[in-house]
Amino acid sequence: MSHLILIRHGQSIWNDKNLFTGWVDIPLSQKGIFEALNAGEKLSKFNIDIVYTSKLARAIQTALILLSKLDTQKTPVIIHTKGKMKKWSNYASSIEIIPIIQKKALNERYYGTLQGLNKKEVGLKYGEQQLKLWR
Repeated sequence: MSHLILIRHGQSIWNDKNLFTGWVDIPLSQKGIFEALNAGEKLSKFNIDIVYTSKLARAIQTALILLSKLDTQKTPVIIHTKGKMKKWSNYASSIEIIPIIQKKALNERYYGTLQGLNKKEVGLKYGEQQLKLWR
């Protein structure tokens, strides 16, 4: 039986500070790392064949941490599709892998000038109703 597993990245440093993150490439917080480890333990018996992530570090970190907990001999490998990195990535042909494919289309929404601002302060300035539209 096949499964589709959807996972959101663990808490990022800016999530912890209640900041709009969007496309800013913010890494996981310590809590986010533990969330990814916990998710990996819960999914450890699943046979994961392929992983898709956004291009953002927090999503890639979450995937790699989660995959480290799987009960498998497969090696997670980020698949490169362009330039020399694609050519140099042929080392993976000799091992059993879990391909990790990064897609910009999976990035979080773009918040423009709101990125980096505190959500509560934005809500106070522009109103809670407007803030709900941005979330």
